Amino acid sequence: MADSLFSASTPIDQANYGVHLGVWTNWSRGPIFGATLTLTRQQGSLLISFTAFFVTIVASRFWMATCLVLHRYFSAAEPRDALHHQRQAIFRNSASSGSGLWSLIQLLYAWRRLGQRRLIRTLPCIIFSAFCLVFFVFASGFSSSISTAVGDEVLVDATNCGWPDAAQLSSDDLIAFIDPWVAGSINNAANYAQQVYSPAGTGIFDNTIFVKRRLDTTLNGEAPCPFRSDLCRSSSSKLILDSGYKDARDDFGINIRKEQSFQIRQVLHCAPLVTESHKEQIQSSQRNYTQYNYGPLYGGNTSLSRPGYTLIIKDVDTQYIQETTQNPFNGYGLTLIVSLTARGKPINFIGGFNAQEGLRRPDADIFLIFLSGNGVKTPVPTNDPWYRSNVPLGRRIVTTGRSGNSPAYRPEESASPLGCTYQVQVCKGPSGGNVSCGPLASSNDAWEGAAALFGLKEKNVFSTYKSFDPLIAAYANDEDAGRFIWLAGIQFNYPGTITRPILTLGYQSLDSYKAYLSGVQTRVADNQWKLDVTSWWNISLALQQASFVDTAFGSTYSGTSRFNKNVTNPGQKSICQNQKIISTRYMSMSLFGLYFTYIVGTLIVIISFVLEPILSYAQKRWKYREYENLEWISNGTLNLQRLAYDESGQGNWSKCTEPVPVTNANELLGSLDLTNLEHPKLSRSSASITPIKQVSGPTFLGSSLSLYSQSTTAIPSFIELYEDQEPHIANESLLPFNKVVDEEPHLGI
Repeated sequence: MADSLFSASTPIDQANYGVHLGVWTNWSRGPIFGATLTLTRQQGSLLISFTAFFVTIVASRFWMATCLVLHRYFSAAEPRDALHHQRQAIFRNSASSGSGLWSLIQLLYAWRRLGQRRLIRTLPCIIFSAFCLVFFVFASGFSSSISTAVGDEVLVDATNCGWPDAAQLSSDDLIAFIDPWVAGSINNAANYAQQVYSPAGTGIFDNTIFVKRRLDTTLNGEAPCPFRSDLCRSSSSKLILDSGYKDARDDFGINIRKEQSFQIRQVLHCAPLVTESHKEQIQSSQRNYTQYNYGPLYGGNTSLSRPGYTLIIKDVDTQYIQETTQNPFNGYGLTLIVSLTARGKPINFIGGFNAQEGLRRPDADIFLIFLSGNGVKTPVPTNDPWYRSNVPLGRRIVTTGRSGNSPAYRPEESASPLGCTYQVQVCKGPSGGNVSCGPLASSNDAWEGAAALFGLKEKNVFSTYKSFDPLIAAYANDEDAGRFIWLAGIQFNYPGTITRPILTLGYQSLDSYKAYLSGVQTRVADNQWKLDVTSWWNISLALQQASFVDTAFGSTYSGTSRFNKNVTNPGQKSICQNQKIISTRYMSMSLFGLYFTYIVGTLIVIISFVLEPILSYAQKRWKYREYENLEWISNGTLNLQRLAYDESGQGNWSKCTEPVPVTNANELLGSLDLTNLEHPKLSRSSASITPIKQVSGPTFLGSSLSLYSQSTTAIPSFIELYEDQEPHIANESLLPFNKVVDEEPHLGI
């Protein structure tokens, strides 16, 4: 991938990114389940709280409707035992499944000694009420999953979406605006890689905004030599880092349909190189140098040697002159030299080099990284094939603040070369689906080779990429091509390879820097070079993750927004305006979950309110199941109270088939008679007692009132008492409720 000096240096911190508020579709969850509503945290918390409260209302109304159905199901005109009528009263008057469950348990406990038959009759009702209670408790608790099921994914506000356009930038612009921007981006990515990608990372400062916290990599530490075998220093010490196919949707958070997705693969293959026959010692009047030859530089300064050198550096002895205030040691020296490839041949550009035979790869870009000791000492010899710090320095390391000192060692070489090949592959299609891929090649050839997959007809698109404007104009109405061009623009104008961390951070990009202190490298592992390359690789992965997010958000760095290349067609917008990030400052909710909860809940509430009036109307209009309907009414709390007073001769009641029966004005009703504390009963108010005429008849009627007050089972039927009438036996049909002409139900036997 061609590196350029363009980046976005917004920190990898969710606080710095604006977010699209409102409705959008998260295509990774599909068009139905992916419908999403994003709100601020405060608004979302209020909505979740209201939803949980709404679910409790639905639970109550569902229980009431269910109780109505069960009450009518168990209703029977034939005489039933007390347990049956008590169960009916519970179904009629329990306000919730919790209260109903508790009443049913009490009922079961009260009748526990009267056989298993009653247990069998009551237990299913207990199980059902317990199920309702548990179901709606979890439904209320999991109402928050309307948000948590979606996660913290939000869409970046893409108002300023764009990447800096290379064609508009001068050298002064690079120095004044872009270089600070790049430095901030690299440092952010390095910090993120240290926290998230490093095996030893603590994650204390991990505050990721990426939809995928880290990109996985396949590592092969015993790979073959990436170049001609005689150029590699060791027959076994090589390294391949393969990112695999990273999907735009799943890995980079681009919110596009599955069929619109694409994939990017990167492969880095490295090994320390031999220096024999590739170096020369050069003497000058001032100091000595070492010249390394792996291919000539393009536009290099050849005043110190014959043409054809790759690197000239102070020789190792000069690097280890005794440190003074005029000659301070500043850590390892890292020098990067790049050979980029297009159409299988090296590209001639200032600062690059033309790799020699054996090192040249027509299918890859070549990176050479030279490590020079630059005065850094180690207390013990090292076995790492890149560091090779095993030559006694002739002086010792003095440990500040401690007694004694340690021997000092320096590298064998003035500069130790590490060679890497870098390859890219671009594919069209989603992971796990029908995928078409371009070649695994140098970054330029990989993009050019994949162009046809996205509908671009040009054979030489690389030269056009320098501006991108002709391609953008030519494919303004082609959505697939527009996506590809925009994607290529991001990758070519963002520092996403290992080269940028090396150039920007220098020796601080090395993993060994963790054990570096005041010119002393305190520890070097035997495979330290692999750890260093992996560190660069991890930083580059973090940069690639940030490239999509930073481009979608656009530049906010002072003075850079005027350089932005902004979106102009639907293909570009499908990427630019659909970038997901993770943010805990906002709350995304499933619209499907909200719709389902409120629509189904509202229907349950409506049904619960209209079911009873409908059944009551059917009873009055068509005499449909009269007994069941009147029993439901009479078992209501106020009607049960009315029955008690009415059947004891107190009150002149009306509206007895309504939820609230009433007496005549100013009528007084008796309170509890607590003569027998174990058997409280209703007493009679003197104002409400109506004299009962003496009648002739069976002797048991003369004491019927006192007898009935002691036991309702002592007489064969209920005695009806009406003012100015003689007591008489109720209807002999033995119905629990007798319906009289005025439709006032009363207790019967």
